[in-house]
Amino acid sequence: MTVRFAKSPMMKAVIARGGGKIEMTDVPLPQPTAYQALCKIDACATCSGTDQKIVAGTLPWNTDYPGILGHESVGHVVEIGKRVRNICPGDIFLRPTAVYHGDQLGDYFSLWGGFAEYGLVTDTQALLEDDADAQLNGYCAFQQKIPPGIAPADATMMITLKECASFLANVGAKFRKSLVILGSGPVAAGMTYFAKLYGMYPVIVIGRRDQPLAELRKIGADFTINNATENIVTKVKEITSARGANLVVDCAGDAVLITAANQLLAEDGRVAPYAVGHEFQYKLDRVPGPAAWEFVFAGPNEDVAHQYLLDLHRLNVLPLTSFYSHRLPFDQFLEGFEMLKNKQASKIVFEMET
Repeated sequence: MTVRFAKSPMMKAVIARGGGKIEMTDVPLPQPTAYQALCKIDACATCSGTDQKIVAGTLPWNTDYPGILGHESVGHVVEIGKRVRNICPGDIFLRPTAVYHGDQLGDYFSLWGGFAEYGLVTDTQALLEDDADAQLNGYCAFQQKIPPGIAPADATMMITLKECASFLANVGAKFRKSLVILGSGPVAAGMTYFAKLYGMYPVIVIGRRDQPLAELRKIGADFTINNATENIVTKVKEITSARGANLVVDCAGDAVLITAANQLLAEDGRVAPYAVGHEFQYKLDRVPGPAAWEFVFAGPNEDVAHQYLLDLHRLNVLPLTSFYSHRLPFDQFLEGFEMLKNKQASKIVFEMET
């Protein structure tokens, strides 16, 4: 069954060109294949650090430009391909994309493609049932269905929060173990919240600005340290009665902070970088620290954490509105991005229709 509706062959999308160049312009409407569904994207949030690096062209890997930006999108299905049988019109999905990674939409590459009026999701179950050897785009694993009743602006937060919850689990977050979080942005907020759900204590957050640190105390941070005005090693040792922290998670991507991280550790502590690449391992390896400390890399498992987040929402223990600072209409994207650059906002949800 295919549901047809009147639509323009073009839509609005946010295009990044590298070198700080960004614009909203008309792009072709994506056309679903037999195994895909077309979604009206309702909202998309900034992944503030990553999006700004994409726009600036400073990601540590080759990036194709121009591309359609955004990966924290939520949308509802409006049309389905003729072989789709596990997706229905009206279903709500995380991460619909205007163009999948490796594909192009007209002249535009995929920079995850969520800042657009329409996007695609794929019925991977039907595709594999019909062709067991079909090659799936890896992005499809993150296009997961959510129940009705969650406001689209709020639902965008589930994407980052699934990453935070699964990352902490993967690096060994445990009940009554101590944690230091480097950074005070949106990812640090998610890490703080889940650290407290996992029973970690104390949870210590280190950042440069007082206002974000105050917000993190509201979310659950037991202690905050302003590294612009305080000695972080002295303060962490004081808070932990000289033992140091069992786990340090980097959410800042700050070379100075993460290089100093092992000085904050307990004897059997671990440093887990979330925001930086493997090149920082070598700096840490050359800095003296506790004899048994460990440097550990681990990735998030967003798809695996999906049911956990849905359960938390169902149990009314997931305050989604606490994790973004602003909601703006889609046509104010350029103004919103300036707010992010100027530190006037931490995380913005853009709503396609208000």
